[in-house]
Amino acid sequence: MAAPLLGISFSHRHAAWLGLNPQEALEALLRDTGIKHVRLSLYWDEIAPAPDRLDFTPLRPWLEIAARYGCAVLMTAGIKAQRHPEFYPPPWLTHDHPMPHGAKLEQYPRVVTLLLLMLERAIAFLADYDVIDAWQVENEPFLPAAGRTAGWRISPDLLAREVAVVCDADPRHRPVVINHSSRTVFDRGWLRALQAGDVLAQNVYTRRPMRPGLPLRYRNDYALWPVAPRLAAQAAVARRLGKSLWITELQAEPWERFDLLTRPPGQTGSISPQQLRANLRLAAATRAERIYLWGAEWWLWMARRHNDGRYLALAHSIIAGNTAL
Repeated sequence: MAAPLLGISFSHRHAAWLGLNPQEALEALLRDTGIKHVRLSLYWDEIAPAPDRLDFTPLRPWLEIAARYGCAVLMTAGIKAQRHPEFYPPPWLTHDHPMPHGAKLEQYPRVVTLLLLMLERAIAFLADYDVIDAWQVENEPFLPAAGRTAGWRISPDLLAREVAVVCDADPRHRPVVINHSSRTVFDRGWLRALQAGDVLAQNVYTRRPMRPGLPLRYRNDYALWPVAPRLAAQAAVARRLGKSLWITELQAEPWERFDLLTRPPGQTGSISPQQLRANLRLAAATRAERIYLWGAEWWLWMARRHNDGRYLALAHSIIAGNTAL
């Protein structure tokens, strides 16, 4: 089987949080690494200034930059998108009609109607962009992350309605990606994701921080055999159904319980160039067709803020084929 295609997930909002100029950051990453696949997000709160108006101006710069560098874009659309707080409703959606923590979205017809209408109009607009080669509908739709976000829940039935709208609005019928993040072999969320789209995708993190006071600082779900997720088996099932497995987020930045902006890099033990290469080997062994690295904005921040260009150099070397996985 051919080597997986490598790309990056990029969030202009996260780049800005790191103190970077988002447009310049994306250009620098594409230029300095040679990446040709990039995952972007449509943030509903950025394109919907009012209930009766959509403005797609905020999306254009990212698509134009990707096209300029010959990239293919995986575009995420829905109410969930990359990076915390994950849910991005426009303020007017919930201002007069608040939804409680953990709400099931399908129980709010007004929200569902407006979400589907936004998707229909947004995909119809974006369908003309040749640079987009696939859609991702929602981000981890079956994982509400209730402990650290609004925790709203997207049912399989609601997701199916969203997928149908996206497919109907795209005359080119690009593939639809549904992602998940399996923690154990017993987690069946990946099956729902596989059934819902053309591509099953996984988000893979090998260094999750443990609660303070526990003997281990990090947990690696993939080292907990025999309960570890079986991504290679998931890929095999997908292929038998004529579908694919991609990895939409492969950990390539720290995941810590403290603010990365306020601690020296030496205190982050959840990533290193060696760990990044180990993560890539793990991902490649799953026989995923694409792997999008998670944390490219942080690589650039490290190079500029701390004069540590190892991650940018490693990404460039791997993309250029000078470094084996």
